[in-house]
Amino acid sequence: MKTRVVLALSLLISSLIATNQPAVAATSTTINFTLNTSGTIGSIGVDAIYNGAGGGNYETMVRWGADGRLWNFDRTTGSPTFGWRTTQSNGITVNGSATVMRLEIYPHPPTNCTGINENDPCYWQTYDPWQGNFGGVQIQVDSTMGSDWLNVGQIDLPQLGVNGAFRLQGNILSHDVVADNRVEVDIFQIDCSWHQTCDAPPKNNRGVAIGAFASTKNKGNAWTGGIAYPGHYVVYIRDLLTGRHLHGIVDISPTNIPVIDLDAVCFGIPICTFDQGSSATATGGFHPINPTRILDTRNGTGISNGPIRRGDGSQPSTNPLFRADDAANHDLQVTGVAGIPRSGVSAVLLNVTAVTPPTAGFITVGPRPAGVGDVFNDQFTYGNWPSASNLNTEVGATVPNLVLARVGAGGKIRLYNYNGPTHVVADVAGWFDSSALNSISRGSSFVGIAPQRLLDTRIGLGEESAVSAGKFAALDDRTFTVAGIAGVPSNANSVVLNITAVSPTGSGWVSAYPDNSTRPNASNLNLLAGDDRSNLVVVKVGSNGKVRLFAAEASTHLIVDVFGYFATSTNGEGRTTTVDPVRIFDTRNGIGTTPARMSASETRTVQVAGAFGIPSNATAVYLNITSVSASAWGWLAVWPTGLERPNSSNVNFGGGSIVPNMAIVKLGTGGTLQVYNDAGVSGTTSSDVLIDVLGYVT
Repeated sequence: MKTRVVLALSLLISSLIATNQPAVAATSTTINFTLNTSGTIGSIGVDAIYNGAGGGNYETMVRWGADGRLWNFDRTTGSPTFGWRTTQSNGITVNGSATVMRLEIYPHPPTNCTGINENDPCYWQTYDPWQGNFGGVQIQVDSTMGSDWLNVGQIDLPQLGVNGAFRLQGNILSHDVVADNRVEVDIFQIDCSWHQTCDAPPKNNRGVAIGAFASTKNKGNAWTGGIAYPGHYVVYIRDLLTGRHLHGIVDISPTNIPVIDLDAVCFGIPICTFDQGSSATATGGFHPINPTRILDTRNGTGISNGPIRRGDGSQPSTNPLFRADDAANHDLQVTGVAGIPRSGVSAVLLNVTAVTPPTAGFITVGPRPAGVGDVFNDQFTYGNWPSASNLNTEVGATVPNLVLARVGAGGKIRLYNYNGPTHVVADVAGWFDSSALNSISRGSSFVGIAPQRLLDTRIGLGEESAVSAGKFAALDDRTFTVAGIAGVPSNANSVVLNITAVSPTGSGWVSAYPDNSTRPNASNLNLLAGDDRSNLVVVKVGSNGKVRLFAAEASTHLIVDVFGYFATSTNGEGRTTTVDPVRIFDTRNGIGTTPARMSASETRTVQVAGAFGIPSNATAVYLNITSVSASAWGWLAVWPTGLERPNSSNVNFGGGSIVPNMAIVKLGTGGTLQVYNDAGVSGTTSSDVLIDVLGYVT
């Protein structure tokens, strides 16, 4: 198979460079081995890199026939030639002086084939990796192994149940139908590097590693690697329907068989680089969960090696231990935790909090990307981050923001920290599927509504009891109704709320969660004395149509505005597509608007659908809205064009600050939004405004 040859040659070239052997004049090189077929018949491929005899790469493929003859296929040019040998040999001879030799060996079932040329039906018969108790192997030797390096010794095929060999069979996910033979998979077992821990390939009596190998195609939503050993693998995966193909590295064992998710970054494997195409953009429904903490660097939850350091985890040191430690400090596993599935997940919704950062700066959350270049270079997945941020931080101020994060390679997201070492907390509110046809039931769809205020403790709006009304005291825990009012139907399973704390008396936090459930160890809004601040919340609706708010450690007024809801859809509309953040509005440099600060009481139109890669049929968007260096206290509001400006806000800011907040907003006339800058108490508040798109709804 073409991909197998490409990988073999790339490995050989890497080894040749490493050995740096001088040219040696020779007419041929013979590799000696004994094939223990245990009753099977072998099909053998040999690659060599050599100097002399024209140089370059050489490949020969031979097959032991049922009659004991060794059939031969040599390819040294683009036009193969064919021949046959009448006696079985325990060696292979190639033209030229080889410095590296490689064999790929397949099991081949006994046949009654007696033909001697390629036109006979069984001449090209190969083994079926879906059946049988033997698998394929590959070995590689080079001249640095000593003067006797070409005497390989005995080669045993992987046999089910021997040396831990097992039948390797996994699943395939896709939003398209996975027809037979759509997906090609090549796997090559390799040793891991000295700082890694993995199952090593078995070694033979000469100390040569015998690594499992297979080259296969899928059957429906299943793929196989034949009979394999637990260990470290290079994998090639090709999606023949889309043309995308990649290679990467993954650990495989009987309890850790990767799901090939054709809609995921790296097709679901931990690290990869694309040889053609790029990661698909998955669209799916929302699955709410009760708020659950999956990251707290203060106690080692999620990331165990301390506060998030400056940068994205790339490391200038060449020490692989330092590199691995820094990568682990910035990459967070989000699939397979807190009830989130291990596969079929396109994005997660997180409340991310920077805890008392030592410096001013920002934090950006994004997918762990596919890499560019050599997968054996552990820095290959680091590149330029988008010009967007999720949290803007001030010295010592604990600040949260809701984040829609696309899930990256290996089910991880990455944190970029432009601060000093900062403790970070993240609580997950739900996840988005990839609408895979054979995954679990599809999630809910988003429906945007005209923003409306549901609760305002300053004036008693939405209060359900005169006894517990007015400003929340510390440890107050109250409910308010969200379903069946303000355009939210009774069957909504989650609501999108903007919660604002007004005039808190001290430091503390607020948690929102469904009524009739246990209060979670999670927060949605962090309080600072006298600081009015907002945060977006997506929260499950209680069985009685209510949401509960809990205030801790300080008293505060609370305001709640609703912007939409998630509910089961029967027509497939309202699905969310997560994208890498893209800036669509920046008053500082004129992206999407006039290059001038928004003045007091000014409203501007923001074109969203049909621009900046957002499709024209988008009905709503996930935004990160940031006020930059406002002249005084004020607030921003965003709403669909064509509706009156609502009595709600999205961002509350103080003078001179940089304050972001996420919003999920229905699009209005012409796929546009309106953004309004309030005049503030002074009546003259101006501010620069940035808007980034994190995802869209169709």
